[in-house]
Order: sequence, then C-alpha cells, then structure tokens
Amino acid sequence: MGRQLVKRILRLSVFVAAYVILLAYCFIFNNDAGWSLWFLLTLILLFDLMTLMPSLKKVHVTIEESLQVAQGTSLSLPIEIYCYRPLFFPFVALSLSFDEGFHQQTLPFYRGTTIRTQAQWLPPSRGVYDKCSVTLRTRDLFGFFEKKRSLTIDQSLLVLPAYQAEATALLPLITEQSQRYTYGEPSFTIKQFRSYRPGDSLKHIDWKLSSKQQALIFREPENHKTQTLVLIFWGEADAHFEATLSLFFSLHQLVQQQHDVQTLLFGADIPSPYHPDALAYAQIAPFDHLPAGIPALASKQILVIAPAATEQVQRYIDQSQRHNNCQLLTYADLMGYIAEEERI
Repeated sequence: MGRQLVKRILRLSVFVAAYVILLAYCFIFNNDAGWSLWFLLTLILLFDLMTLMPSLKKVHVTIEESLQVAQGTSLSLPIEIYCYRPLFFPFVALSLSFDEGFHQQTLPFYRGTTIRTQAQWLPPSRGVYDKCSVTLRTRDLFGFFEKKRSLTIDQSLLVLPAYQAEATALLPLITEQSQRYTYGEPSFTIKQFRSYRPGDSLKHIDWKLSSKQQALIFREPENHKTQTLVLIFWGEADAHFEATLSLFFSLHQLVQQQHDVQTLLFGADIPSPYHPDALAYAQIAPFDHLPAGIPALASKQILVIAPAATEQVQRYIDQSQRHNNCQLLTYADLMGYIAEEERI
C-alpha cells in the first residue's frame, strides 16, 4: 500500500503544479485561450471529485455459506456484494481486501447491483475463523484520492488438519483382535459337555459320546466376540503436535470408510473427546496437563497415537493396560512405518 500512496501523491503533485502554473499564466497574460483551458481543467477536477461521491456505507459484503478446507489448500469462497438501491454515480473501482491469505478483488464501475464472485483464500493456519475482516476501497477517476471502510463478516470457516496421503501406509496397524467372552459368536473351542436340552442345535450333538452313554450329549462351544478397536489421539504439547494430528486425521478419514473403529480426541479446547467431527479437528489445541473428562475404557483394543512418549501418556497406557490391550505409537514410530512401507 505504501507504493500506491506514493504514486497517488506524485500524480496529485503533478496535477496541482500544472493547475497552479496555468492559473498564474491566466493572471499574467489574461487571454481567452488561457482562461478557457483553466476552465476546462477545473471542470475535469470537479468531475473527478464527483466520482468520489458514492458512499461505501451503502455497500454490503457477505460470504454465502459456511465452508471447511484442509490446511495448506486454497479455497474459493462464494462472496456476494450488493447495495439495497442502485447508485446514481458508480464507483470508478471498488476493491475488496480481505485478511491474510486472500487475494484482492476489484470491481470496475460498480453501480450497486448484486454481484456473486469467488475470493481465493489460503488459510494461514488450522483453526476456526468465525469472523472475516474486509476493507472496501474506492478512488477517483484519475487516482488522486482514495477512501476506505472496514467491515466484519460473521461466517464460520473451518480449517482442518492437512490430509497426508502417506497415511495409507498406516492402515495395516488397524486390526481387530479377538477376545473370549461367555457370550457372542461361537468359536471352535469346546467349553463343556452337557446333557441335551430342548432347543439346542442338533449340529452340536456328540453322537459318538451319546451312543456310549445312552443319552444325547451336547457339545457347548465357548463364545467370543471381536474386540472393539479404539483409536486415540493424544494431544500433548510437542513440536510434532500438528504433524501428528495431520497423520491421525488422515488415518481417521481412511479407517472410517473401511473399519468399525471408535475414534477419540484427547486435547484442549474441545467439548468432548467422543465427537471427533470437523469442528473438533479445527478447535483442538495441545495440552500440558491431561484435561478432565477423559473416559475410562474397558475390554477394548486401544491404539494411542501421540507426538512423543512422555510420562503422562505412559501413565495412561499403564492404567489402561489393566482392562484393555494397549499400544502406543509416537510420531517417530509412524514415520518409521511410512518409510518402511515406501521402501517395500
């Protein structure tokens, strides 16, 4: 903007100098040609000032819908520009300058009609953007003067962690292990032999043993169920927090389409670890001390993904190991898996 200001000052200085010289010429020589030229130049100046008459307060700017985008990805925002009434004098050039990451939009000779356009936005960082600041600028015909007005657009824009394609190499880590229970699907292991009861399946009768004992003997199988896999992001403060979150987010996008996996987010600034939605991924922040409300799990297969192995996460693993099957993977472990997969 400093360069534009210098250009406007130079143009205005040249015009003022020419105007003063012409006026001095008219007073000194007092001829019709000089006064005619001065009169024409004055009319041009008045017309130029009239192009600044439209008020920027009449211009309204809105973002038409809430959107979400991955960090590092450019987004086209649907922008609507309008005035409640058409303008008698159009703006010579109406410029819209947004916050950091936006490209400037310029509308030549804007008369107040409703215009829908696209504003390219490259988010500076992950997070939730509830407000968007925009600066309206207009100038006179010759670019001598400029006026501006600042607006705030209330619209929610979610910037999610960047999607990492190499997260596909981590899919083999997502496995469902079995654990035996007294209910669920029957296994091939025999729990006990007992007398046949009405309603029992005939396919589980041991006919050889029944013929020896002269009574129907039923083979009761031991039951088991598939253990639920719980994928946990451990958001403790670390230099690799954002990189680990990006890998976890990418892995979550992959497994939710292929596996029945429960996903939990342990971090600050989120309402609940049970709702790993887009808002939670945009809001989550690193913690120094484990937040309250962390659930106690039982009979689960737990895979904890953390930026680094710390005392806090190791304490959580030790406590959860009493009633679950737990595994800890750090950012370094994940990168090792990815590097090994790429070599294959």
